[in-house]
Amino acid sequence: MMLVIYGPTQTGKTNLALQLARKFQGELISADSRQVYKGLDIGSGKVGFSDVVSKHHGYWMVNGVRINGFDLTDPGQQFSAADFLEFAHTTMTQIIRAKKTPIVVGGTGFYIKALIDGISTIGYPRNEDLRQKLDRLPVDRLYRKLKRLDSKRAESMNESDQANPRRLIRAIEIALSNQKAKTTHYQLPTTNYLIIGLTVPNEYLYKKADKWLNDRIDHGLIKEIKTLLETGVDSQWLENLGLEYRWITKYLLGENSYEESLIRLKGDIHSFIRRQKTWFKKFKGIRLFDISGKNYQAPIEKTVSLWYTRENEGREESS
Repeated sequence: MMLVIYGPTQTGKTNLALQLARKFQGELISADSRQVYKGLDIGSGKVGFSDVVSKHHGYWMVNGVRINGFDLTDPGQQFSAADFLEFAHTTMTQIIRAKKTPIVVGGTGFYIKALIDGISTIGYPRNEDLRQKLDRLPVDRLYRKLKRLDSKRAESMNESDQANPRRLIRAIEIALSNQKAKTTHYQLPTTNYLIIGLTVPNEYLYKKADKWLNDRIDHGLIKEIKTLLETGVDSQWLENLGLEYRWITKYLLGENSYEESLIRLKGDIHSFIRRQKTWFKKFKGIRLFDISGKNYQAPIEKTVSLWYTRENEGREESS
């Protein structure tokens, strides 16, 4: 059995998951494409500033609960959906063997979708020579190249993907590959899962996200990114991560004023929230809960409790 908590940024996914983990004997697996990197703590919003944290290789203990998937690799390195699948599969198996409940939590919808359904592009190998050549091209040329090779794939990309060189290069790599695609061999240890989706009107989230950004700036977000640059992390790699790492890097490099970077960053975060919400439609059987109410967690706990009890009773009957 596996519990999944998904929702846009600032819906309180991690706090809810921590609460449920304590009640239902769980461990968390982070499904966030930026939290896998060491040193990207404030910008990726790993935990709250009042949380009690102890850091370990590949996981953190947060308020007494283990969160797997933090600090898996160094900044500047590539970490793909295939890497996430391998890590999540291994970790989930270990959690289940320990007779605990794996709770997958995060805002990277593609990671969660891949974990449940597999991904069709995992059979395509990396082409390092091709990547080195493509790395030299600007984004607009990469997009035009992809459109020539696979117009359907290019036109299906949203605005963010069209501006993301890593995703464009991967799409070109796949389009040029002669190998037949094959789905992932990483199968879920169990097919019994419950997906909880946290939602709320956009304007509500925009205000929360703006406040959270200000809080992170007050707690050292700019210093975190400055330190990454000073320790040799490539500025282009940081910009490719998007959001905080893109616009604060541009500010630190003198490409934008602080005010302009902040305005652009807030706009991108709002757009990101809207894109995250589109994933609700891609998860079959997702149970949506509005977090704007005062006691929104109560019906979620009841839903999880009924599911948890039913699943455990079913396992006892079959054993």
